[in-house]
Amino acid sequence: MPYIHVQILENRITEETEPKLIAAITDAVVGTYGEDIREHVWVVLDPVPAHRWGLGGKPVAPRPS
Repeated sequence: MPYIHVQILENRITEETEPKLIAAITDAVVGTYGEDIREHVWVVLDPVPAHRWGLGGKPVAPRPS
């Protein structure tokens, strides 16, 4: 059972992009292992606020007030 946990900036996930991303990740796994695995692929999207991500030692965005 493949389990793919994706942590992504929350502003990158919308009602439109969410199902597309899940489908594309699932398709990538199926492309590697074969169609029989499709029903066993778990994809979890974990949106994270930008102020909780760090890049180069600094937050990606300021903490909201």
